[in-house]
Amino acid sequence: MTETAAQLLATFESLPPEEKHELLTEMLRRSGELPESFLSEDNYVELADELFQILDAEESNVAQSGTE
Repeated sequence: MTETAAQLLATFESLPPEEKHELLTEMLRRSGELPESFLSEDNYVELADELFQILDAEESNVAQSGTE
């Protein structure tokens, strides 16, 4: 990974959850404009599954912290 990519990821990690969601949505939308060979359908499925699990875990954490 390049230094620029690592900096982008570090910046992403510092964002609040709502902004992370907005940014990921926009990046996924734009990734559809990349050459077909860049990401396969299987890659998209894997990424979507991973994102769903992350968002689900965050939602569970918020729900648990709200009930204590």
